[in-house]
Amino acid sequence: MTQLRVEERGKALWLTLDGEANRNALDDAIVVQLTNALNSAGERTGIHSIVLTGAGDKVFCAGGNLKADSGPFVPDPNRAQHPLKAMFAALRHCPLPVIARINGAAVGGGLGLACACDFALATDTAIFATPEVKVGLFPLFILAPMFQVMPKRAVHDLAFMGRRIDVHEAKALSIINDFVPAAALDARVNALTETLAQHSRTSYAFGRAALNTMGTLSYEESLEYAQRMLILLAQTDDAREGINAFREARKPVWKG
Repeated sequence: MTQLRVEERGKALWLTLDGEANRNALDDAIVVQLTNALNSAGERTGIHSIVLTGAGDKVFCAGGNLKADSGPFVPDPNRAQHPLKAMFAALRHCPLPVIARINGAAVGGGLGLACACDFALATDTAIFATPEVKVGLFPLFILAPMFQVMPKRAVHDLAFMGRRIDVHEAKALSIINDFVPAAALDARVNALTETLAQHSRTSYAFGRAALNTMGTLSYEESLEYAQRMLILLAQTDDAREGINAFREARKPVWKG
């Protein structure tokens, strides 16, 4: 059974799928734990980013646990909302940037998690796949985040073929930002979290909402949305502090 390990490391919140024995697979319990952690992350004072990873050095996440009594593929007509819907919604609406630390295979729902994050850094031996079609299923929930980062033809190719790809192809398809040797992965992730820690959490909350909203709007609607959000953002304490710090040639002190 996979559990969620939650740790604060500096100004980053690390969420680790801790189920190495079952390939960090997803069942209802871990999906709910991850959803709750993401929904409450913004309430943690001093946290500027989230790192999502898996236990061990072989698997990031193997997707839905086909052997579990509950999970993505176990039908339950009594629940009004599938737990995966809530999890991917929490990833989308979290006010902090989320980094996927891909320490190994990202399969099925694991690939979906990687696509749903703002950044994805992988070890150079990681592989990616959507094998659902091979067991008579289809990667339905993860199509939403896949379409956010990948070209349409590539999504169709992976979904219908169920084939695996390496980090070179994953980077070409924008599934990941970059890959490094396993020994260098944490240093690369930590460098990114340290950079993110220098900026305003308030600007991240506004910016993340804008990034997720404007991509669904027309060009004119995006401009209208931008002007409304700018008026609101410019009135925040952090925006005023940032502008004053720039004028006074000093480092800003963010209030969040």
